[in-house]
Amino acid sequence: MQLIGRLRWYLALRDEKRLARQALEDARQVAGAKACRHFEASRGVQGMGFHVLAVGPAEIVVRVMYFTNHIPPDRAWYAVPREGEGPPRELAWEDVAALEPGPWR
Repeated sequence: MQLIGRLRWYLALRDEKRLARQALEDARQVAGAKACRHFEASRGVQGMGFHVLAVGPAEIVVRVMYFTNHIPPDRAWYAVPREGEGPPRELAWEDVAALEPGPWR
């Protein structure tokens, strides 16, 4: 009986962690899509993709990559609020320099 109780506890804990991971992944996807939509609306250029750089308690920092005339693609950074419907806030390189591995070569 004690083994069955431990197994139930483990399964409940595993499901709880799985749901938390899924909620975080959903928040990351929503933030990336919101940053891409805001980028396209403000600059008139379609982004080629996004990458989540940091997840904080209040906001998610997202990098949007887009093509101009050269390779590698240019980048724009946004801080997307986690809660509420506030618009994404564009960030400068100085704001995200610690999060990025380095400038483009």
